[in-house]
Amino acid sequence: MNNDGLRADMEKYRAMLFRLAYSCTGDLSCCDDIVQEAFVKLYLRAKDFPSEEGKKAWLIRVTINLSRNHVRSGYFRHRAEIPDNIGVNDERDDAVALEEALKQLKPEYRAVIHLHYYMGYTAAEIGKLLHISTTAVTTRLQRGREKLKDYLDDERENIYEQIQRDPVGNRKQQQSV
Repeated sequence: MNNDGLRADMEKYRAMLFRLAYSCTGDLSCCDDIVQEAFVKLYLRAKDFPSEEGKKAWLIRVTINLSRNHVRSGYFRHRAEIPDNIGVNDERDDAVALEEALKQLKPEYRAVIHLHYYMGYTAAEIGKLLHISTTAVTTRLQRGREKLKDYLDDERENIYEQIQRDPVGNRKQQQSV
Protein backbone atom coordinates (compact mmCIF):
# COMPACT_ATOMS: atom_id res chain seq x y z
CA MET A 1 0.00 0.00 0.00
CA ASN A 2 1.32 3.44 -0.85
CA ASN A 3 1.20 6.53 1.34
CA ASP A 4 -1.50 8.27 -0.72
CA GLY A 5 -3.76 5.23 -0.50
CA LEU A 6 -3.25 5.01 3.25
CA ARG A 7 -3.90 8.73 3.68
CA ALA A 8 -7.16 8.40 1.69
CA ASP A 9 -8.24 5.41 3.80
CA MET A 10 -7.44 7.30 6.98
CA GLU A 11 -9.58 10.23 5.90
CA LYS A 12 -12.38 7.90 4.87
CA TYR A 13 -12.50 5.53 7.86
CA ARG A 14 -10.87 7.32 10.80
CA ALA A 15 -14.03 8.83 12.33
CA MET A 16 -15.99 5.59 11.98
CA LEU A 17 -13.19 3.52 13.57
CA PHE A 18 -12.74 6.08 16.36
CA ARG A 19 -16.44 5.84 17.25
CA LEU A 20 -16.23 2.05 17.14
CA ALA A 21 -13.15 1.99 19.40
CA TYR A 22 -14.88 4.34 21.83
CA SER A 23 -18.00 2.21 21.78
CA CYS A 24 -15.96 -0.89 22.59
CA THR A 25 -13.74 0.64 25.27
CA GLY A 26 -15.67 3.59 26.67
CA ASP A 27 -12.29 5.34 27.00
CA LEU A 28 -11.60 8.37 24.80
CA SER A 29 -7.94 8.50 25.75
CA CYS A 30 -7.08 5.23 24.00
CA CYS A 31 -9.17 5.53 20.83
CA ASP A 32 -6.60 7.43 18.77
CA ASP A 33 -3.97 4.81 19.61
CA ILE A 34 -6.28 1.95 18.66
CA VAL A 35 -7.25 3.56 15.36
CA GLN A 36 -3.64 4.39 14.57
CA GLU A 37 -2.61 0.80 15.28
CA ALA A 38 -5.38 -0.46 12.97
CA PHE A 39 -4.02 1.73 10.16
CA VAL A 40 -0.47 0.56 10.82
CA LYS A 41 -1.70 -3.02 10.45
CA LEU A 42 -3.41 -2.02 7.20
CA TYR A 43 -0.20 -0.43 5.92
CA LEU A 44 1.88 -3.50 6.80
CA ARG A 45 -0.63 -5.92 5.30
CA ALA A 46 0.91 -7.43 2.20
CA LYS A 47 -2.25 -8.55 0.37
CA ASP A 48 -4.69 -6.24 -1.36
CA PHE A 49 -8.39 -6.44 -0.68
CA PRO A 50 -10.80 -7.72 -3.32
CA SER A 51 -13.13 -4.78 -2.70
CA GLU A 52 -13.45 -1.57 -0.74
CA GLU A 53 -16.15 -3.24 1.39
CA GLY A 54 -13.70 -6.02 2.23
CA LYS A 55 -11.15 -3.46 3.40
CA LYS A 56 -13.76 -1.71 5.54
CA ALA A 57 -14.85 -5.01 7.12
CA TRP A 58 -11.21 -5.91 7.82
CA LEU A 59 -10.56 -2.54 9.48
CA ILE A 60 -13.69 -2.92 11.62
CA ARG A 61 -12.63 -6.41 12.69
CA VAL A 62 -9.09 -5.25 13.54
CA THR A 63 -10.41 -2.25 15.49
CA ILE A 64 -12.76 -4.46 17.52
CA ASN A 65 -9.93 -6.89 18.29
CA LEU A 66 -7.55 -4.10 19.30
CA SER A 67 -10.27 -2.58 21.49
CA ARG A 68 -10.90 -5.91 23.19
CA ASN A 69 -7.19 -6.35 23.78
CA HIS A 70 -7.07 -2.90 25.36
CA VAL A 71 -10.03 -3.65 27.64
CA ARG A 72 -8.36 -6.91 28.74
CA SER A 73 -5.04 -5.20 29.45
CA GLY A 74 -3.81 -4.68 32.99
CA TYR A 75 -3.63 -0.93 32.42
CA PHE A 76 -7.30 -0.69 31.58
CA ARG A 77 -8.48 -2.88 34.45
CA HIS A 78 -6.39 -1.15 37.13
CA ARG A 79 -6.77 2.48 36.20
CA ALA A 80 -8.64 4.98 38.34
CA GLU A 81 -11.87 6.35 36.94
CA ILE A 82 -12.31 10.10 36.85
CA PRO A 83 -15.98 11.02 36.63
CA ASP A 84 -16.97 12.70 33.37
CA ASN A 85 -19.28 15.13 35.13
CA ILE A 86 -16.81 16.92 37.42
CA GLY A 87 -17.96 20.51 37.77
CA VAL A 88 -21.12 19.85 35.76
CA ASN A 89 -24.73 19.95 36.88
CA ASP A 90 -26.15 16.70 38.25
CA GLU A 91 -28.84 16.80 35.60
CA ARG A 92 -28.02 14.67 32.55
CA ASP A 93 -29.73 14.58 29.22
CA ASP A 94 -30.81 11.35 27.59
CA ALA A 95 -27.76 11.12 25.33
CA VAL A 96 -25.36 11.20 28.27
CA ALA A 97 -27.44 8.68 30.21
CA LEU A 98 -27.48 6.40 27.17
CA GLU A 99 -23.72 6.76 26.72
CA GLU A 100 -23.13 5.85 30.35
CA ALA A 101 -25.48 2.89 30.07
CA LEU A 102 -23.59 1.71 26.97
CA LYS A 103 -20.34 1.83 28.95
CA GLN A 104 -21.88 -0.58 31.46
CA LEU A 105 -22.51 -3.25 28.81
CA LYS A 106 -20.15 -6.13 28.19
CA PRO A 107 -17.97 -5.51 25.13
CA GLU A 108 -19.73 -8.17 23.03
CA TYR A 109 -23.10 -6.47 23.57
CA ARG A 110 -21.66 -2.98 23.08
CA ALA A 111 -20.02 -3.96 19.78
CA VAL A 112 -23.14 -5.41 18.16
CA ILE A 113 -25.31 -2.52 19.36
CA HIS A 114 -22.84 -0.02 17.95
CA LEU A 115 -22.52 -1.82 14.63
CA HIS A 116 -26.30 -2.19 14.29
CA TYR A 117 -27.65 1.12 15.55
CA TYR A 118 -24.81 3.54 14.90
CA MET A 119 -23.34 2.08 11.73
CA GLY A 120 -26.47 0.52 10.23
CA TYR A 121 -25.24 -3.05 9.71
CA THR A 122 -27.71 -5.92 9.57
CA ALA A 123 -27.43 -8.93 11.87
CA ALA A 124 -26.06 -11.05 9.01
CA GLU A 125 -23.39 -8.44 8.18
CA ILE A 126 -22.40 -8.13 11.84
CA GLY A 127 -22.13 -11.90 12.05
CA LYS A 128 -19.69 -11.93 9.15
CA LEU A 129 -17.66 -9.08 10.64
CA LEU A 130 -17.42 -10.70 14.06
CA HIS A 131 -17.20 -14.29 12.83
CA ILE A 132 -20.29 -15.36 14.75
CA SER A 133 -23.68 -16.67 13.64
CA THR A 134 -26.59 -14.39 12.83
CA THR A 135 -28.48 -16.01 15.71
CA ALA A 136 -25.67 -15.06 18.11
CA VAL A 137 -25.85 -11.47 16.83
CA THR A 138 -29.61 -11.22 17.34
CA THR A 139 -29.26 -12.78 20.81
CA ARG A 140 -26.55 -10.27 21.74
CA LEU A 141 -28.67 -7.41 20.38
CA GLN A 142 -31.66 -8.57 22.42
CA ARG A 143 -29.65 -9.06 25.62
CA GLY A 144 -27.83 -5.77 25.10
CA ARG A 145 -31.12 -3.90 24.66
CA GLU A 146 -32.50 -5.55 27.82
CA LYS A 147 -29.40 -4.55 29.81
CA LEU A 148 -29.63 -0.99 28.45
CA LYS A 149 -33.27 -0.81 29.47
CA ASP A 150 -32.41 -2.05 32.96
CA TYR A 151 -29.62 0.51 33.35
CA LEU A 152 -31.78 3.35 32.07
CA ASP A 153 -34.71 2.30 34.27
CA ASP A 154 -32.38 2.32 37.29
CA GLU A 155 -31.21 5.80 36.29
CA ARG A 156 -34.82 7.02 36.06
CA GLU A 157 -35.59 5.52 39.49
CA ASN A 158 -32.61 7.35 40.99
CA ILE A 159 -33.80 10.64 39.50
CA TYR A 160 -37.34 9.97 40.74
CA GLU A 161 -36.03 9.29 44.27
CA GLN A 162 -34.06 12.56 44.21
CA ILE A 163 -37.19 14.43 43.15
CA GLN A 164 -39.18 12.77 45.94
CA ARG A 165 -36.58 13.85 48.53
CA ASP A 166 -36.36 17.38 47.14
CA PRO A 167 -39.52 18.16 45.14
CA VAL A 168 -38.97 21.92 45.06
CA GLY A 169 -35.47 21.74 43.65
CA ASN A 170 -33.58 23.26 46.59
CA ARG A 171 -30.53 21.32 45.49
CA LYS A 172 -30.19 23.58 42.42
CA GLN A 173 -30.55 26.68 44.55
CA GLN A 174 -27.87 25.46 46.94
CA GLN A 175 -25.49 24.71 44.08
CA SER A 176 -25.88 28.15 42.54
CA VAL A 177 -25.23 29.98 45.85
